[in-house]
Amino acid sequence: MVASTTCSQYTMDVCFVPELAQTVFAPLETFAVFAIANRPDAQIEVSTSDGDSAAFNLIKVPSIGGGYYTFMTSIKMSGKPVTLKYSYFINGEKVDLDGYATIVPKSGHGNDEEFSTVVELKEQQGALSVKIPWLNVDDWQGWAWVRPRATWIEPRWVSLHNFGRFGAHFLMLQPLNHSIDPASTFSVFPCSSAEATVHLTGARDGEEPGIYARVRRTKADAVAKIYVVGKLSTSADIFESVNGAINLAKKYLGTSDVAYYDPPALDRGLISPFNQLGFCTWSSIGEHIRPTGEKLRTLVKSLKSSEIPVGSFIIDDGWQDTRHGYNGPGEKMRGLWSFDVWDGMNVSFKETVSIIKEGLDTVENVGVWMALHAYWNSIASESPLVAKYKMCPFKLGVDCVPGIKGDGFDDIQTLSELDEKDHIWWLPPKELAYQFWKDYFTFCADAGITFAKIDDQSFSSFLAGVDGAEEAFALWNGMNKAADEVFGVGRVIHCMAHYERTFNGDIGMGLATNGMRVVFRNTDDFGLPRPNVHRDHIHYNLMNCIVTSRMSLIPDADMFMSCAQWAEYHAVLRAFFPGPVLLSDRAEEHDLKVIHKLIAKTTSGHYELVKSHNPAEPLSSRIWEPSLDSGIGPSIKAGSYFPASNSSSLVMWSSRDGAESPSTDILLSSDIVDLLGRHILEGAKYALWFSEMQKLVTFENASGLNAAIPLAEITLQPESHEIITAAPFYKVGDIDVASLGLIGKYAGLAAIADTKVCDTALDLSILFEGQLGFIVTDSSRLSISINGEPATFTSTDLSSSATLVTVGLKYSDELNSSDYWTVKVSSP
Repeated sequence: MVASTTCSQYTMDVCFVPELAQTVFAPLETFAVFAIANRPDAQIEVSTSDGDSAAFNLIKVPSIGGGYYTFMTSIKMSGKPVTLKYSYFINGEKVDLDGYATIVPKSGHGNDEEFSTVVELKEQQGALSVKIPWLNVDDWQGWAWVRPRATWIEPRWVSLHNFGRFGAHFLMLQPLNHSIDPASTFSVFPCSSAEATVHLTGARDGEEPGIYARVRRTKADAVAKIYVVGKLSTSADIFESVNGAINLAKKYLGTSDVAYYDPPALDRGLISPFNQLGFCTWSSIGEHIRPTGEKLRTLVKSLKSSEIPVGSFIIDDGWQDTRHGYNGPGEKMRGLWSFDVWDGMNVSFKETVSIIKEGLDTVENVGVWMALHAYWNSIASESPLVAKYKMCPFKLGVDCVPGIKGDGFDDIQTLSELDEKDHIWWLPPKELAYQFWKDYFTFCADAGITFAKIDDQSFSSFLAGVDGAEEAFALWNGMNKAADEVFGVGRVIHCMAHYERTFNGDIGMGLATNGMRVVFRNTDDFGLPRPNVHRDHIHYNLMNCIVTSRMSLIPDADMFMSCAQWAEYHAVLRAFFPGPVLLSDRAEEHDLKVIHKLIAKTTSGHYELVKSHNPAEPLSSRIWEPSLDSGIGPSIKAGSYFPASNSSSLVMWSSRDGAESPSTDILLSSDIVDLLGRHILEGAKYALWFSEMQKLVTFENASGLNAAIPLAEITLQPESHEIITAAPFYKVGDIDVASLGLIGKYAGLAAIADTKVCDTALDLSILFEGQLGFIVTDSSRLSISINGEPATFTSTDLSSSATLVTVGLKYSDELNSSDYWTVKVSSP
């Protein structure tokens, strides 16, 4: 929350750490409170519930981004919770702000605990609701991962007392009851099995207040169990609780020994389509506009003329042979007619693929979009496929996933109206599901298709009854098996797949794939016509990754456009996600600067993606702060660690409501400790390099892990971002050197494959071409060699004791015999 007041002389903007309505815990006897204001002469005060008051004092810290000032005061803790009331003066008048912040001392009385409820369905039981006895709704608030739409799970801030109608698939909670250790985090995981699924909701009509497990049988004539587990951790690191709950679920499900692993990077002589720069036709042609041969030629020509090295290409929705008016009322009902392309393509399936591969010689993989049930409303009831595969009619039931309501845009994805009784899906019986998909994929492969994006997967959970649930399982299992056999292992993007099986069931937990991770679309589309859609897309991706990155899943952040729709804002996220990087530019609308921050040439002369393999994760210490509120206030923040360089990137996105105000943050020493975590080097000094604003701040890990020393005030204008590289200084001779990786890339640290240090040299193995950056304390005594040859470098003084040094790495034919550029930085 921000305070803003305007008088005849000026406007006063101020925000606080901790914010109003925020509860934080104090690990020390003295607690630092901060304010950020737009005036250096701001008069700001705080009063406490103990009857004390204090004035904030202007402190001198670097202001990066400009225009705001940092103030600080301290609160003495007396062993009991303290509330803070903030005020400031404007034009001589005192303004008292509504609401308060709460500081709770860490009492040390809490203990880690584990909780579990096992629910078993009897043989004839199709569904069951059970109250979870160890979740007191008055004790907890926090983040709930709920399913507000048919195909997507998103984080919402909730109080368990007012939980709402949506089904929840994960809870990460903080205490409201002050008798519970304030450092506690309570993570709750409803774990589905192959025989039954479960999600959590609040009480419904006639039920006593509480949180309930809603269990549905998915396999007939079998013992069906699900598990709701919880981990209460009193560590300040919330991820201990998250890991504890998921590991406990694995124990009950019997998957503790299942090791997760990635699909092969090379299969059947083809590179994985997800390790290449990709392109998708969805936004490029125009949403809901069907592709044609001519439209594809126009796109391919544009990509070719711009020399964009696309390696994989997806033909999205609209290419299939479909018919309208079947399987339900109205023309919106769309069903698959045959395996071939639609008549309006004006070229054959093979010719469609040839347009792409012949027009773009860099493309190795061409994929197609499909739905798990073949098309949005399954197979058209009069299609020749119905007889061939002995298709059966299946009813849909919204009661299978209660709480979801359709409206407007979202309805066109699936049902066009809520009255499901008129909707019938025609699908192959479960014993023919695999054969259907094997034949369909083989038909596609014969035309040159090498992978698939399978969409609308979680809508299969609306198939009614136990028969419908069994059919849904058979469709996915058959599809995945057939795709592995026809295209190669792990060549499917699983999209619109947010439901019990993936988020917290047998797919997500690795049972369905024997531990092999599957590529999983992590959120809804990036550019939908909704308020705050861009910042919410970043927020949902990062928050969902808290769960999905711990599953047998490879989170995919969706496509983006390099020259529209907040391009760099989205591009940055893709650089710090392990999933595919997909462009969806319109013809002749490409920003090559953005694209080339995501790719680089290797020593072989081929372009590859420059991105982190560890997904960005929200900072543990900032997970509860109100980064989505109106006015000035904190940004969205996430970190990613790069083990080969012993370094991390802290990524920040401006995120205020409506993009009407800048984000303002105070970077604390505790944030850097949080960012580096267990990888922090004791006693080390770190360079904090602000890549967008070209500024340097240093941090020394010598103040104790609980210290919160202000390092900088950071202002991000709407739509903007910042990437802070936290790199350790190494002693090289008599100077200190910190390696920044490639400074022209978003995830430049990903270029470093190995780091070795001796007394007089820093040796690096570098994967990609580009400008390699260092922060050094004295460039006059520095020498750099590349592959054993002396190299020329440039120096830019940042301060009297810090210089930015850059040296260029360039591809040449002589490098083909090596996987790396070897760089030696030395000082006599």
